[in-house]
Amino acid sequence: MKSKRTEAELKDAARRLLTRKSYAEIKITDITAEAGKAVGSFYRYFEDKDALLTSLADDFQTALRSHVVEQLGHEHRLSTTDDIRHHVRAYWDTYREHLPEIVGIFQASMSSGTFRHIHEELRQRHVEHWTRHIRDTDSPAAKSEESARLAAFAITCMLESFCYHRLAQSPGGDDDEAIETVTQLIARGLLG
Repeated sequence: MKSKRTEAELKDAARRLLTRKSYAEIKITDITAEAGKAVGSFYRYFEDKDALLTSLADDFQTALRSHVVEQLGHEHRLSTTDDIRHHVRAYWDTYREHLPEIVGIFQASMSSGTFRHIHEELRQRHVEHWTRHIRDTDSPAAKSEESARLAAFAITCMLESFCYHRLAQSPGGDDDEAIETVTQLIARGLLG
């Protein structure tokens, strides 16, 4: 149990640092000092700071899946505007909760092939999720696999960019209004 707690403390320390510094500026010694741990303890859990950020990316993906299931259940669809709203809210809430690491992944993706791949992989998972849902609708976007993938890609990019700019670059404002704006754009595009 102590090992899981120490790992969590190191992750939390990295998340706090990511709210104050860019990923490139953060050193392992910064993380361990923030966590109140010896530098050697870091290497029991992570090979390097990239491994820690990769672990945080996995945590984001797990949390997002959990939020979607919590909001909609395992056998959910995109049949109504409410279904779409629940998906958008799950993404928004998870993005907000994991904002430091999402910003860190985005920053690292600008200079690291590894994180460019991780960033693309996160996006691809969302595209696949939305593609499956779109194929199950009567939307014109469901007319072919390629149409469904293009619509899913557009939705995913809009969600990513909107969340990043609204939450990281221009924080503030009403979450419900932001969620409703994106929901209506997606619903009108998919459901008519």
